[in-house]
Amino acid sequence: MKRVAAAALLLLLVLSACAAQAGELSVAFYDMGKADAMLITTPDGVRILIDTGTNKGGKALVQRFEKEGVDSIDTLIITHYDKDHVGGADKILEEIDVRQVIMPVYAKESKQHTQFMEALAAAGDVETFPMEIGSDMQMRSPDGVSMSLTAAHKKSYGKDEENDFSLAVRMQYGDVKFLFAGDAEAPRQIELMEEGDVKCDVLKVPYHGRLVSVSEDFLTEASPKIAYITDDEEDPASGDVIAMLGELGAQVYASRTDGDVTVISDGKTVWVKE
Repeated sequence: MKRVAAAALLLLLVLSACAAQAGELSVAFYDMGKADAMLITTPDGVRILIDTGTNKGGKALVQRFEKEGVDSIDTLIITHYDKDHVGGADKILEEIDVRQVIMPVYAKESKQHTQFMEALAAAGDVETFPMEIGSDMQMRSPDGVSMSLTAAHKKSYGKDEENDFSLAVRMQYGDVKFLFAGDAEAPRQIELMEEGDVKCDVLKVPYHGRLVSVSEDFLTEASPKIAYITDDEEDPASGDVIAMLGELGAQVYASRTDGDVTVISDGKTVWVKE
């Protein structure tokens, strides 16, 4: 795969904002209904936001961040350009100090994508790292957090291809592994398994928990301890997917039933914050 400049992150650890408790990493899975937004805070206080929900969700994120004192995002990762992933990005860029953006490269025509690109251009000094088809990015920070991002392997997947352009984000802190799989459908899930290392302790379940032809294989390889699904009442996750995760021993959470969920890790183990 083509390598994107690894200097993209080094997780910008010259910064030291309000962090999780010393030595702890947190991942906040926000209740956006059937939309994605996750905020990672490293032990040294670096903030990485993966996706931004819908347009409405972006407004809600800005309000939440204002209340919580989150005045900057070190790295914004947009997994792909569906409206329930990139829809709130313009609001974040307009209202929050974002230092760098990582995003996929593929053709897209939509109001949400246009608003995102316009806001990114208007932000001026935001460093951007477009990940082309077949590229990857490896990053490591002094506080022990490493991240690996991979872009899709193919230029075309077929009829419903956009979800399969999702960037995949693997993160490791000590012995604990996380996998954020965007909206990967069967072709992209197969790619991730072929890349290897989908085994994880925490999984953001791909494609809103819908059942695809390789769900059983993918979930079995991942075998997470904790799984979070972004779904809603109108489009709930597949009961089969939930059952598979349960049979694998995972604690399964969903935006539809559990709302916001924050996962904490000390690098040795991982748990859900009460």
